[in-house]
Parts: sequence; structure tokens; C-alpha cells
Amino acid sequence: MNDSSSLTQELRAEGDIVPRIVDAPTSASEDPMPSREVASGQKGIGLAGALVGVLSRLPQPAFEAVVRRTQAPSKPSRRLVAPARVLRERVGGAGDDALGVPVTWIDKPRSTLGTVVHLHGGAYAIGEAPGHWTWFEELTRRADMSGAMVHYRMPPSAPFPTALDDAVGAIRALVASTDLSENRWVLSGDSAGGGLALAAVQRLRDEGGPLPAGILLLSPWTDLTLGDPLVGTQASSDRLLTADALARCARDYAGAFALDDPRISPRSGSVAGLPPVLLVAGSDELLLGDARALRTALVDAEVPVAYVEQPGGQHDYTIVTTGPATQWALRRQIAFVRRASSLDL
Repeated sequence: MNDSSSLTQELRAEGDIVPRIVDAPTSASEDPMPSREVASGQKGIGLAGALVGVLSRLPQPAFEAVVRRTQAPSKPSRRLVAPARVLRERVGGAGDDALGVPVTWIDKPRSTLGTVVHLHGGAYAIGEAPGHWTWFEELTRRADMSGAMVHYRMPPSAPFPTALDDAVGAIRALVASTDLSENRWVLSGDSAGGGLALAAVQRLRDEGGPLPAGILLLSPWTDLTLGDPLVGTQASSDRLLTADALARCARDYAGAFALDDPRISPRSGSVAGLPPVLLVAGSDELLLGDARALRTALVDAEVPVAYVEQPGGQHDYTIVTTGPATQWALRRQIAFVRRASSLDL
């Protein structure tokens, strides 16, 4: 694993870093965490929440037909990113998967400085949304790094272990091609993509690497059994997710495998020996227990971790909502990926 010694020392020194984490651009007194009232008033959750609700009530054939249409790899809109900054390629193809895994780059020439590799959320059913691209473009542009969105396959056509194989295979191919430089790339994931990112790093660690310089996890879904006690108590405050919708997607993703398999629910796997982690969650989200349990496991395993829990924050709030709380968290994410990639020493 890479050194990242200064980042490791800062994370260990800060502990539960609220409101200031990882080389934040200003002092805590100058840049306090937004209040519950501010976070609760952020815009954007209504439409996303309505979509999840509608999908969760569809009969299985109709549900599968709808989600298939979302799964085709997308690109950021031309309004957001000039086409000259965007590159689509396939990496890691072999055997039955000779075409490889689609990867969409933003500002690939910046990969010599550093790269954020992202695995999008969507409950292992829905492809990346415009909000993912908006967040990803701003993160990588302001960090002065390139971004690589990995378009992994999903159910119903491709249940587990396809997504994990795609993620690991793409990472290995990008490293082998020198598109990802040692100590110069961070793996990120949100929601289901956060769980997939954790499972991918656990597998890479067990198989001898390569490992990222840091891991950025936003509201990760790491326990597909939905067995955490907080799932029940948080249901009334989460305006985006429902336990029934997640349970349906979990069954589709796991296929013939058990939901508590640590490759599917990486919260039940070992986190020892992982690179430094920035873990972001909202206090009002259904999966808050996942984030808190993962933070505890990382601390117990002596993995450097910074944990941000935004009062009033919804699930994946830095991607699905806009406002001061999103920008506050984004500044910490930018600082983390830059420091992990040795751009800020």
C-alpha cells in the first residue's frame, strides 16, 4: 500500500472530524458545518424521491424494462462539460467480455496529476444520473484531477458478481495501461457504488493490489441484508429511499448468492489494511447505520478515517441535493482527494 503518511497522520489526529477534516481550506470557526435547518432545506430531493417511489411499486417485468433503459452508459451533458473534455473508451476486455468495461473520462490528460475513479450509485439497478455528472465534474475540476466513471453492468441482465468483476477489472486495466499512476488515484463511490467500491478494494487487497491512495465513500450501502436496527428508525426521515425498494434491488443484485456474503455486503468483510477513507453521510438517511458501523470497523482496524455526518442531510445529499451543505462537504472531498494523491503536501 502507498505511504500517504502525512494524510494518515492528519486523519488519525482529527478522529471524527466534524466540522473540519483533512486539510480543510479554512479554519473550523471560519467554515462551520451547515446547520440541520440549512441541510434540510436543500433543493433536489423531491423528484429523485418520487422516482424511487414509483419504481418500487412497479411489477417486476415493468421494473426491469424501466431500469434497463437507465443502464446504458451516459456522458455528461454538453452544457456541463465541453465534448473535447470527454473521452469514452473500453478497458480490460478478455474472453467472453472481449469488449471490455466502458469508462468515461473527464479531462483525461490531467491523469498525470491524479485521477478519481468513480462507481456510481443507483441501488445496483439504475445507471448514473445527471446529478452524478454534476458532482463528479465539479469535484475533479476543482481538484485539478481527471475523472474516470466506470460503467459496470447490473441486473437483471448481469447480477452478482458481474459488477464487482467489472470494477476490479477496469481498475487493473487502467493501472496496467499507466492511466492510473501509483499513489495518484482515489477510488470513490456513492450509495450502492460506495458498497461496490469497498468490496472492490477488499478484493484488490486480498489479491495483491493495486490499491488506491484513498477511498471516498458517500452514503455507502454496505449491508444488503438491511439488518441494521437504524433502517427501521430512519425510515420516516429519509425522503429518497425506502427499505422495500432497496430489498427488491438487493435480491436482484445478489441473484443466487446470499445477501450476507461479504463480497455483496462488504460491511461484514475485513477492512484491515485499507487506504485512508473519507466517509460522508447524512443524519436523516435510511443507511445511516451502515455509515456508522463502517466508521467503527475502520477505527477498530486502525484504518485512517475521517467521518462527516451532516445534521439534516439526506441519503447521498452531496449528489442529489444542492445548497450550502453540499458545497461544505464538497470542499472536504476536494481537499481529501488532492491530499491523498500527493497534490497538496
